[in-house]
Amino acid sequence: MPVDQKRKYQKIDEAEIDLVIQCNDSHEFYERYRVVFPTKKKGIDSISKIWRRRSEFLKKLQPNPEPLEPVIEPVIEHSDGLELLIAAQNKILSELSGVMKEHLMLNREILARLPKQILTYEERIPKQNETKTPVQKEPGKKNAMEKPSEIMIGS
Repeated sequence: MPVDQKRKYQKIDEAEIDLVIQCNDSHEFYERYRVVFPTKKKGIDSISKIWRRRSEFLKKLQPNPEPLEPVIEPVIEHSDGLELLIAAQNKILSELSGVMKEHLMLNREILARLPKQILTYEERIPKQNETKTPVQKEPGKKNAMEKPSEIMIGS
């Protein structure tokens, strides 16, 4: 049996689209729709469907922005400012480098004073030529299940 294809959306006039775009919320749209189009016998469901498509109408009205070509400014005009920025960056990086060196030296001193019981990273990793002998485990004992007692039915 052939199925009749129905429209996904009902036809909407340009005046209705303009009204949707002018309104800020659905209540305002509904009230203005009844005033502007008194002869149209659309129910609240049809009017709300028009409101739900508002974003679609707004997208269609906005022109597609054309991609802008990147503007390349000559480097010569900004070379003084660029030199100042690079000099400031280098100064900050050198200070940061000095602080990090001090921090590393302090860490080494602290680690040197710690007790030798703590293994270092190299000691924790087994060497390639050393082979570990597997530890022998005792065979586990199996627990025998007790024989279930008989069920007694009372009098």
